[in-house]
Amino acid sequence: MAGVRTTQGFRQQVRRLMASLLVVVCGVGSMAQREADPLTRARQAYNQQEFDQAVALAVEARQTPAWANSAALVLSRSLLGRFRLVGDVADVAVARQALLSVDPSPLLVTEKAELHLGMAELLFVDDQFGAAAELFEVALDRPGMVTAAQRDRVLEWWAASLDRHAQLAPDGERQMRYGRLLARLEVESSRGPASPVVTYWLAAAARGVDDPDRAWSLAIAGWIQAPAIAGAQGPALRADLDRLMVDAIIPERARRTAPDGDPEALKAALASEWAAIKAKWGSGGREDSGGGQRRSSAAIVAALSASCPA
Repeated sequence: MAGVRTTQGFRQQVRRLMASLLVVVCGVGSMAQREADPLTRARQAYNQQEFDQAVALAVEARQTPAWANSAALVLSRSLLGRFRLVGDVADVAVARQALLSVDPSPLLVTEKAELHLGMAELLFVDDQFGAAAELFEVALDRPGMVTAAQRDRVLEWWAASLDRHAQLAPDGERQMRYGRLLARLEVESSRGPASPVVTYWLAAAARGVDDPDRAWSLAIAGWIQAPAIAGAQGPALRADLDRLMVDAIIPERARRTAPDGDPEALKAALASEWAAIKAKWGSGGREDSGGGQRRSSAAIVAALSASCPA
């Protein structure tokens, strides 16, 4: 009996010790969370797109010297996120100041990647599309700079930057820039499963290199496969391709196919053919998610929402 009681007493002591250790560990964890609270919470708020809260917390965290650089980085990305929603150019100016104040030397590797993307994003917002495209391409090419989850978003930024850069160029240069876009997208297409970004921009790039016949075929193939490629975002991809087809590919194809005939009649015939394809393969309606001939600046900027490093 004494042995039984001794064993029971030992078990009780172990339980009490484990309970005490749990209290200590939880206490240490709570203290650590409190110490890093403003910066950690700022990152969490940014990732949840709660930009007002992220800005306030990053400003608070920036007062602590050990967190100043990381907090300035989160502050800049949060201000740019808020600009995407609200459009206040004052946020861009403050975001630039915050980003330029960052000393990259003490940053983590993931934070340095975020700094690079933040600079590229600022260049895009400043209409420096060529420079933005160069930085986004570096991020795509340098191993470990973007995660698999971020890659499509960064690719979207790069394609949009190069598209805008091409639109501002004279004809010969414009075609060269779209050729660069098309060549990369063809490589990206061969990497693995199709993505909505590659699907849309392949059709847009083909039209940009003055190949409306291929653009027509790519847009049809993408529209038909959109549910399989994009899942729940299939309707949005179909809407983007529909606008590209109606506003750009069909008029260009009609103009090139009937230079001496009646381009307006051919345009109407192509529009009818496109409507018949949609009716046969889908809902038949023009699924609109907002935007213009190509994705609007707001839609493009919103496409990249890479998380801050945790």
